[in-house]
Amino acid sequence: INAEYGEGEDVKQWNTAIESLPDKTWFGAPWLFVECYMYRYIHSVLQDTTHFQYPHFDVFREEKQKGLMSSLPNMSKIWSSLCDVTMVTRDVIATCIKLSLWGNKTDLSLLEHFKLSVKDVQSGVAVDENDGRILSNDLEKVVECLMSLENGHVGIVLDNSGYELFSDLCLVDALLRSGRVTMVTLHQKAIPWFVSDVTQCDFNSTLSDLLGCEELKGFSERLSSYKSAGKLVTTEHPFWTSPSPYCDMQSVAPDLYDQLSKYDLVLFKGDLNYRKLVNDRTWSYDTRFGTALEGFSPTKVCALRTVKSDSIVGCDKERVEKILSEDRDSMFCGSYALISTNF
Repeated sequence: INAEYGEGEDVKQWNTAIESLPDKTWFGAPWLFVECYMYRYIHSVLQDTTHFQYPHFDVFREEKQKGLMSSLPNMSKIWSSLCDVTMVTRDVIATCIKLSLWGNKTDLSLLEHFKLSVKDVQSGVAVDENDGRILSNDLEKVVECLMSLENGHVGIVLDNSGYELFSDLCLVDALLRSGRVTMVTLHQKAIPWFVSDVTQCDFNSTLSDLLGCEELKGFSERLSSYKSAGKLVTTEHPFWTSPSPYCDMQSVAPDLYDQLSKYDLVLFKGDLNYRKLVNDRTWSYDTRFGTALEGFSPTKVCALRTVKSDSIVGCDKERVEKILSEDRDSMFCGSYALISTNF
């Protein structure tokens, strides 16, 4: 394995990391490292071409665009309920957090159970029937943190484009309308990553596609107004596509660590971010989330993740083992979730 193709300030970091591996084979190296390297290698090869360089060409663009367009009916249904909510209460924030959480589920089948109405959103019961599948649930801590802010600044480290990004933007809208948060910074990937991860191009095309949908036009215009006013900021950093776990951020990317430390809360979306947070170790299921972060604590941290791999902490060990013994596959397809905090 080597990363000799292409340019980028992270090439040396990747080569150094590869050289340090005791076993450099596909099945011998740590699986998370191999997965990340594959996408970095694809990008490197394409950057070495004349016509297929990012951002002019994204090898995953077509697939992401299809996913977004197929989700527009469900997005319209959800936004038609949210847009009429005049007062953003604790329950509205809680519901939008759960929408963002379950937006990380690979398929959209869960949407059939949302049954959203303005009344449901205002009462916070719209997604309550799925609460039993949240294996570690620090939702109340997160809501309390957000509702106690004054002129708050929240960071969100994004995961997937398409419906998940839409659900994240619904949460952004709720936060900025709550009167508690005055700025949200979205962290995106600098290059195409894990097929569907959000890049700046994806963010821009999402706003454009929402604008072209009559039912979602107002939502797109609202988000654009937040951008123009400096309330919604998008940013990227090479660390998010580096080989390093997040416990190494302070030493590897101190500028990014310092940026996160200025937020009142940072939300990490999805399975990959979670695995990087806990270094993809085989922790005991009842290990405290804060312990598994191994010193990574720039500010208050919350992970919103539907489970798709076997690094799981902060849970009732017996319950997780029972689920695994009865139906192991169900644990890793996004049917269960975690809302985990370090505070």
